[in-house]
Amino acid sequence: MKKIIPVLLLIFFCLTGCSMQKEYDLCGKDRIEALRAEAAQWESGRYLFTDLSTGEMNQAFSFRYEADGSQTCLYERVIGMQYDIEYYGSGKNYQRNAGNVSVIREGEEGYVSYSREAPHPYSTGDLLFYVNLYTASSAENTDEDGNTVYTYVYDTEKINKALGLSLTGFSTEYVFDGEGNFLYFIQRNSDSESAYSYRIDVIDVNAVDVIADPEAEE
Repeated sequence: MKKIIPVLLLIFFCLTGCSMQKEYDLCGKDRIEALRAEAAQWESGRYLFTDLSTGEMNQAFSFRYEADGSQTCLYERVIGMQYDIEYYGSGKNYQRNAGNVSVIREGEEGYVSYSREAPHPYSTGDLLFYVNLYTASSAENTDEDGNTVYTYVYDTEKINKALGLSLTGFSTEYVFDGEGNFLYFIQRNSDSESAYSYRIDVIDVNAVDVIADPEAEE
């Protein structure tokens, strides 16, 4: 399963490059924008990623703000029997990749920290991808469970031209229950060689009490 970094690359480009243009009136626009604005204010939470081609949940991102305003983050990824970690907190950057461990401590070169003023980009709601001006169409439907599904199909020609990519398809879905509560998000993208889709569920919103330091648990 691919890491979630490429998604954010697209987000950052589009948000900075499209801000001065008039937005489209998309289905569910107000609801989606309100969700992302709310997510940007969460004190803590966990994003769970499920690869829809296999049905396996194999990525997770957890975060919480500490009392001093600093942010602790943990990104976990499973590939086969390999378990990789990126941890930011407790005055260190801890990474375990293919069994190799590296630790950068506060004050050392390359050290990165996150806070309310400079949060980890995965914690801001941007993982629930939305860029209004790169959409080609939108639709509102109801699934078999009675949930409302907003589907956005993106203009891959615009994206490819802007970023030098070769996408052949890119779409997102936002699913809400009958009371308007957000349930989950789906992103699908493809190029001439492969197709990839995943689902994001958000749990423990404002309820993550602690994120364990993986180095301390070794």
